[in-house]
Amino acid sequence: MFRSPLNQLVLALGTLALSACAEDRSPTQPGSGVEPASAVSVAAALAPNTWTLKAARPGNVLLGTSAGVMPDASGQSIVYVFGGTDGAGSSGAPVGIYRIGTNTWSGKSTGPESVDVYNSNGVGRIGNALYISGGDSYLGGSNHIDGSLSAYNPATNTLTDKATPPKLTASGVTGVIDGKLYILPGRCSTDNYPNNPFYCVSEPIRTLFRYSPTTNTWTWKRPAPHFHANGAGGVINGKFYVTGGADRALDRYDPATDTWTTLAPLPTAGAARGAALQGKLFVVVRTTTGRRAYAYDPATNKWTAKTAPRWDHDDIVPITWGGKPFLLGVGGVHDQYPNYKANPTEVYAP
Repeated sequence: MFRSPLNQLVLALGTLALSACAEDRSPTQPGSGVEPASAVSVAAALAPNTWTLKAARPGNVLLGTSAGVMPDASGQSIVYVFGGTDGAGSSGAPVGIYRIGTNTWSGKSTGPESVDVYNSNGVGRIGNALYISGGDSYLGGSNHIDGSLSAYNPATNTLTDKATPPKLTASGVTGVIDGKLYILPGRCSTDNYPNNPFYCVSEPIRTLFRYSPTTNTWTWKRPAPHFHANGAGGVINGKFYVTGGADRALDRYDPATDTWTTLAPLPTAGAARGAALQGKLFVVVRTTTGRRAYAYDPATNKWTAKTAPRWDHDDIVPITWGGKPFLLGVGGVHDQYPNYKANPTEVYAP
């Protein structure tokens, strides 16, 4: 069924955004130059387990954005931010581009093919493209769950439509394993059930889908044991970890056997964002009293409390800065509609 803009706004504010979980590290992008020595030294000087404030994205303030990461020719990460809403409708905003080395934002318009969704299923990198699927949209004059899959090529600034996923979904988690997307959606559209196979009988969904770019086809995989709308996840050693959101359970998917295993639960319930970094899953949970952060170690099946960011973020992605791994929190707003203000970007040193 359709959600009113007000209800969808509450959903957007109650989430942090979807994690970009790709492990593909092949070089792809044109260079923006090697970072100056001062930037490298700044990165090296950050104390472990701390968040450092960076520049907020300028321009229109958006909610429910999703982010992906692509390295330039020198290996430094460039973060691309897609979609979002101003609280009254979809944005059609230019792709936001953040460079950690210079702490600067820029933007590129993709013309009529702009990513016009929010609360997507996340972004995954495969080769030279960033893939974004699902999400909510106001296109056509009504609020609905969008079922599209698009591939964005930063080198050419082009957006290409791909095969429509089996269901129209949003608020999920995306991972990349062996050059394929693994998408665990959180919500499924019921607008036209049972008259159309792309719709579901109920909104909560835990079916896992796999997308192959080489064949442009989708495959149904085994459903997750728990629902994870507005959850977080990441790929570690070829396995897909998903937790938080609708359930504190931590579920691990093994593509070799098409099976799920439930592990130690996330210590705190709530909408979550996070990413895999250095063989661990880092998760930030939003609660009614603030934010909590944790790191999960697959070797011990234990969670460890970490320093939480000062601000809410739509997405948290892994980056490389000065040759070292970090997390970057992007997006998020504060104050009340219609006077939203963009939250600062934050970088986390593990």
